[in-house]
Amino acid sequence: MKRFFGRIDDKNDNQIIIDGNEFNHLKKVLRMNEGDKIIANVNDDYDYTCTISKMGKNDCICLIEEKLLCQALPKRNITLFQMLPKKDYFDNIIAKSIELGVNKIIPFTSQYTMIKDIKEERVASQVMTACKQCERSKLVDVTKPAKLKELPDMLKEYDLVIFAYENEETPFNPEILSKKQNIAVIVGNEAGFNEEEAKLLKQCSHSISLGKRILRCDTAVITTLALVSVLSNN
Repeated sequence: MKRFFGRIDDKNDNQIIIDGNEFNHLKKVLRMNEGDKIIANVNDDYDYTCTISKMGKNDCICLIEEKLLCQALPKRNITLFQMLPKKDYFDNIIAKSIELGVNKIIPFTSQYTMIKDIKEERVASQVMTACKQCERSKLVDVTKPAKLKELPDMLKEYDLVIFAYENEETPFNPEILSKKQNIAVIVGNEAGFNEEEAKLLKQCSHSISLGKRILRCDTAVITTLALVSVLSNN
């Protein structure tokens, strides 16, 4: 069944309303009609199996038939701190990090950051597309960019901080993941970190090497999150 994000009807909590771009995709692209079944999500922990009961001009009403806990929700809370890269890299990072179980993405700027801001509407669309693709019921939060110097204070709330650093020699040790539920992962952009920035982050993290080859920044994200996600059974 096709999956759509909507909202619980304020007048009837046994109904979900699909509107906006999601409704346009449902009606104009997929040409769905009354009586068709879908899976609806309302940004909570559940998948709602529904039947389209009424098709309007700007929205449709879907009758909830079954409510099940979403099986694709991550078991651990993983936040990606991503130094802002080129636009195309960031597009791929958003999609792949969501597939690999990230719950939050915090972009940040540094000395070598060319792009200083994000287009919120574009990012929101990419997040929704990625969540639907990997069947997650809750949308991933992508915050406004922070500054690198703000990270040490932000990282204090995590049980474990993993810093993928291109000049590190210490390999990843899966044992550091043991019993850790609140995990932060830091990855640079295509230009990397200067010595002062790296020193600051290494003081508040486990700095790890991803091997002798220098990886593209979106590859580094996928590699690091794959290690964390698979080895932590996330």
